[in-house]
Amino acid sequence: MDLAQDDAQRAFRDELRAFLDAALGTEISDDFEGQRAWQRLLYASRWVAPHWPAQYGGRDASIEQFAIYIEELARARAPQFANRVGVQTAGPVLLAHGSHEQRERYLTRIASADDIWCQLYSEPGAGSDLTNLRTAARLEGDTWRVTGQKVWTSYGAQADFGLLLARTEVGVAPHLGISCFVCDLRAPGVDARPLRTMTGESEFAEVFLDDVALPPDALIGERGAGWEIGNTGLASERGVAFPLKEQAALQIMLDELLDRVRRDEVVPTPLQRDRIAQDIVNLHVLRLMNLKTVSQLSAGSELGTWASLIKLTWEQAAQHLGDTLFETTGPADPMDEDGRATAMLRYRMASLVGGTTQIQRNILSERRLGLPREPRRT
Repeated sequence: MDLAQDDAQRAFRDELRAFLDAALGTEISDDFEGQRAWQRLLYASRWVAPHWPAQYGGRDASIEQFAIYIEELARARAPQFANRVGVQTAGPVLLAHGSHEQRERYLTRIASADDIWCQLYSEPGAGSDLTNLRTAARLEGDTWRVTGQKVWTSYGAQADFGLLLARTEVGVAPHLGISCFVCDLRAPGVDARPLRTMTGESEFAEVFLDDVALPPDALIGERGAGWEIGNTGLASERGVAFPLKEQAALQIMLDELLDRVRRDEVVPTPLQRDRIAQDIVNLHVLRLMNLKTVSQLSAGSELGTWASLIKLTWEQAAQHLGDTLFETTGPADPMDEDGRATAMLRYRMASLVGGTTQIQRNILSERRLGLPREPRRT
């Protein structure tokens, strides 16, 4: 599939480029409120989630057009927008599993950044293996009472709502006892505390839930179906938006390094040249796999374990290139324009975000290769 050949795709790309060229002519601050303002500017022209239905602020764009959209945002070095978790994870979950009332209530406000969302999945003892989660929701009358703790929650301190996974059933297989909820983070009993990372950022938070009351219409889909519903959001994160965006961003970083090498501004050693060659191969592989993802989704196929394979491929490419930049150009102030140290440090998280390396390999070994599951240690 060539995303540049179809007339409709070319027209879509041209319209988006014209918008970005005009919109990026003004200065945009890189703090959270600047990201929110940027998202609202995108939303005004329906460029936040073009693949969403038009009634919720999208453009009914095809998956091929969505791939073009991600590439063009990276090419233009467009700022991040504030509600990435809402658009990339919560939105797809609500579109696939939410009620009509939930979609009408939340989706437009997600796209406009009026409501910021986070993902309340990971816990201190259940990071990637969500079947171990301990946060519990019990039904008292027509109210759900939720108690537990979540951690590594992106934008948890800024969020208005969270996509919450909690255990509602006992005496069943672990993955069958989970339900998915909309959690109002402004409700009594919610305490979101920012976490500072090695890059100096506080993008993550730990969220404590102390007997938080949720109304009956907070439940998304069927009770006990949270494992399947939660995986909808994870597949969107692992297999579509994130790897497409990162592929484009990594390609820009690699192209800049190659330009500096050609101008003799950077003179790599023979071993470093080998690393750069491997980076070129890694990004070619990632691009081909992303194109296969687009083809699968365009044909109406589910991603399944392919999302795990994509995540591992992106992780390897990102960490390898981050280390290459650091080795070939030398350490720099993490806050400098090149951000070489920041790239190297930030891509350490690639082994964790969207599910750890080990969990993704287990998924592939068990579900794709048919290998036996390792017994759970007690």
